[in-house]
Amino acid sequence: MDVLKLIEKGAKKLVPKSLRKYFRASRYELKMQQLAPVDLIVHVGAHWAEDADVYEQYGAETVLWVEADPTTYSKLCDVLAKRKSNTRHLTECALVSAAGGQELEFHRFNNDGASSSVYPATETYKARFPNSRETGEVMAMQTRSLPDILAAHGVDLTQARRAMLVLDVQGHEFSVLQGLDEILQQFHLCKCEVSRVPMYEGGAQFSQLDPHFRDHGFKLISHWYALVPRHGDVLYQRM
Repeated sequence: MDVLKLIEKGAKKLVPKSLRKYFRASRYELKMQQLAPVDLIVHVGAHWAEDADVYEQYGAETVLWVEADPTTYSKLCDVLAKRKSNTRHLTECALVSAAGGQELEFHRFNNDGASSSVYPATETYKARFPNSRETGEVMAMQTRSLPDILAAHGVDLTQARRAMLVLDVQGHEFSVLQGLDEILQQFHLCKCEVSRVPMYEGGAQFSQLDPHFRDHGFKLISHWYALVPRHGDVLYQRM
């Protein structure tokens, strides 16, 4: 048993079973309620904009949705076109990575593209999500960097009172962050999907992402470290 698992096991004993779900999940929502309003949100890995209602509740004036899969992107645009709100919803179809102009493989999954990734699934993923699997369709896609996409839409992070980055890119989070470089520090908050176990072959894990956030002045505020989920969302705040 590694050190992290030992710490986690010890920490769990201090938290009643009835409260563990609170520390793993609900604390994020409580933190966001405290930190709202958030006027600008950039969501990479948009899927069908399932979080649109929540973002509008946060007070978002502008949301930029970035989705890689062209089929999923088409549905995303249809969903947003039907919304009636004062929030400005921008969309971009792009595979975001550390740099633009690279060609990467994009593996489609059968769950309406929600788990599609530049990486194939691991055995851990297959065991955890037995009904989710790769379709066998692999697309060659050209990458773009997030700064280029922001510039194309005229999104100036420095003009936002509180900007939030959301990363839900199925193991490709670290590459997106590398493409931002020091621009990451212009965000006030970052919600990021993380894994402490290998979910995608070659995908980033929490042990790689957390030092990067800390090196750029961010602090994990949604979880105690010992209770970071094996696979799930965490919230960072720039300090």
